Amino acid sequence: MSRAYRISVSESLNRVVQAEDGVCSKLELLPILSQEELGGLLAEELARRGFTREGPVALRTEADGVRLAIDVQTGDVSVTLADERAVELQATAQRSYAREDEKEQAQEQAREQARARLEDRASVARESLREDLTRRLESRLRDLKQELDSVTNKVTAEALKVRARQLGTVEEISEDPATGSLTIKVRL
Repeated sequence: MSRAYRISVSESLNRVVQAEDGVCSKLELLPILSQEELGGLLAEELARRGFTREGPVALRTEADGVRLAIDVQTGDVSVTLADERAVELQATAQRSYAREDEKEQAQEQAREQARARLEDRASVARESLREDLTRRLESRLRDLKQELDSVTNKVTAEALKVRARQLGTVEEISEDPATGSLTIKVRL
């Protein structure tokens, strides 16, 4: 009669999990002027709002880590948020074996099972971080949408003023900031 032995293996994992989430959109700028002229007006407005230029892209990183990138030539908008979190995980696995010559194999199987559990837990931690980023990003998008709508309105108004000057002599410009209305009288 043989005896059954049980072996228990404990593994630990210290890892930094990283996650990133983002949203892409496009500014809806009316083609009132050429793409280059609109891009210039957009770049100026974004610079007034704290963006810096890297080639055709205007960038700004918020205090909470949200990164905005706007291509001033195409109007493509990218909003991203990245974060990382250190996790310390532990897992235990057990295996049984009947003969002494099976001990190493049982120990290795238990170790592999413990490592697999650690990888699963690390994946869960990464997914949890990504879900947290998504919630944080969604809450910020409402504010950013208002700001980007304001940018679009300002650039469109400036483009209309430039276009009016190209068409003739501007006699009067009246703007109502409360309603966002713009009236331009042009003599052709």
